[in-house]
Amino acid sequence: MRDAIHHGEAARARRSFEHDPERLGPRAILERVGQPTRVASALILVGVSAFLVLTALAAAAYPGGTFCDANAPGYEFWGNFFCDLTQPVTQRGADNTRARSLAQASFVCFSLALVPFWWVHGALLGGRLGGTVRVLGLLSAAGTNLIAWLPSVVSPLLHEVSVFVATLPALLATLLGVTGAFAGRNAGESRSSPLRFSAWLGALSLALGSADAAYYAYAIAVPGCHVFLPALQKLAALSVIGWMGTIARVGAARGAR
Repeated sequence: MRDAIHHGEAARARRSFEHDPERLGPRAILERVGQPTRVASALILVGVSAFLVLTALAAAAYPGGTFCDANAPGYEFWGNFFCDLTQPVTQRGADNTRARSLAQASFVCFSLALVPFWWVHGALLGGRLGGTVRVLGLLSAAGTNLIAWLPSVVSPLLHEVSVFVATLPALLATLLGVTGAFAGRNAGESRSSPLRFSAWLGALSLALGSADAAYYAYAIAVPGCHVFLPALQKLAALSVIGWMGTIARVGAARGAR
C-alpha cells in the first residue's frame, strides 16, 4: 500500500512539473544553477575588462602602420584591425614583439570570457535552444583564440579560416539567442525586462557582425584598401562587448534569486 501511495505521488509530481511552464522556463533553470551562473557572470566581466586593458596596452606599444597606410604613426582605432596587434611585424616591417604578446593575451582573455557568456546565455534560454547556443558559442570561442596565433603575415589562408570559424558559429548562436530572448515573454518576460533589452543589443551585434563578415569576405575576394572595414569591426566589437555586459548583469540577477 505504501509503495502504491509513493508511486502515485511521484506520478502527480511528474505531471505537475511537465505541465508547469514556469518550472521549465529560464527562471527554473537558473534556480538550479544559481551560484554557477553568478560566478560565470563575474567571469564575463573579468575577461572583457582584461581584454580591454590588454588591448589598450598593446595599442600603445604598436609601432604604427595600417593595411592602407604602412607609414601611419601608432595605432589608429578606426584604421587598424585588432589582429594587426598580433602581427610579428607591422606593415612597414617594424618589430611588433611587445604589442603582439599583449594582444595575444587579450585575445585569450576575450575567448575565455566568451565561454561563460554563452553558458549564461544558454541558461537564460533553457532547453535545446540554450544547449545549441552553448555549443555554437564554444566553437566561436575556440576560433577567436586561434586568430591571435594565426596572423595573416604568418598564413593568410589559416588566418581567414580562423576568422570565419570564430564568426559564423557566433552569428548563428546570436541569431538563435536573440530569437529566443525576444520570445521570452512566453516565460513571463515583460517587454521592458533586462533580458528583452539584451535581445536588442544582441540584434544590433548580429546586424553589425553580419555586415562585418560580409565585408571581410568581399575584401578577401577583392584585395585592396578597404578603409571602412576596420571601423566596422570596431563597431561590431563594441556592440558585442555591451551585449556581453548586459547578459552578465541579467545572469547575475537571475542567479541570485
